[in-house]
Amino acid sequence: MKKIPLLISSLFIAALFSCSDENDNPPVQDLTAPELGFAEGRDSFRPMENEVMPATKDHLHLRFSVSDESGIGQVLVDIHNSFDGHTHGRLNNTFTALNVKDIYSPDASQPFLRFPEGATFLNVDGSATDIYWEGSTSRVENNVLAGPYDIVISAVDVNGNQTSFADNSNYIATFYIERPYAPMIAVTNLHDGEIEGQAGEALEVQGSVAKADHELGSEITFLWVRLMEEDDDHGHEHRVSGEEFYEKMWGTSAYRDGKSGPALPNANELKFEDILTGDNSIILPEGEDHLELVIWAEDANGNITRKVYEVHID
Repeated sequence: MKKIPLLISSLFIAALFSCSDENDNPPVQDLTAPELGFAEGRDSFRPMENEVMPATKDHLHLRFSVSDESGIGQVLVDIHNSFDGHTHGRLNNTFTALNVKDIYSPDASQPFLRFPEGATFLNVDGSATDIYWEGSTSRVENNVLAGPYDIVISAVDVNGNQTSFADNSNYIATFYIERPYAPMIAVTNLHDGEIEGQAGEALEVQGSVAKADHELGSEITFLWVRLMEEDDDHGHEHRVSGEEFYEKMWGTSAYRDGKSGPALPNANELKFEDILTGDNSIILPEGEDHLELVIWAEDANGNITRKVYEVHID
């Protein structure tokens, strides 16, 4: 029985000496978190900030890398809806928000999430890690809810050092899933991709927001129109926005407290040339040359469509 503590003591002493260098200097403690970066040969993360997954698409592609000299412990890919600043909206049970928590590790539950023990570099850019919302590998039970989602990628190394929000070492981006059954928004008077107008005058916007022509489409319940500074820094516009020059709402948001306005004049189709007139006209400010027209629409099933149009001011 007395040999056991002796063995432990011997191992402890051996560990101490093995961690010191030949000059008996104390070991250097690893306090550096893993580094998130672009995938090999790429010049951006995927999904990117404000990236739109069009209605014809059924999945998103992940693209990133993780490196750590001591060894990567785990990597978490967290995707969740950001419709309302992370509170709970009222949803139709025919639709489900995309919710993903994939943990990459040497002993991950799924083969495509595994990497070798002690690996110092992980590259994610293949089809195996794509995330689907339709088909046999769909991550949702029925129909994915259209709207904005946040992706957060974080990592921890074998010594417990973690990336964090505090020092911006996590990767976070907002992307948008569009679906054919979500509200349809179209501006038809674009010139070279922009809406043109004169400072001091009302902006002419032609087009409409309408109930989707789809068996799962439903009536429009909320419309939110804003004219604001361009999102040059690609920040999370739904939480922190630049200066707003115009804001009008119709109906009531199912997700955002306090966001409501007069009743919608028509729940099936609203023409911009009819509603953005008179007291609701968008008067373009002086001293600005480019702004963004942001249009957000919700339907009775909880689906959201958001479109951003660049406004050129002469």
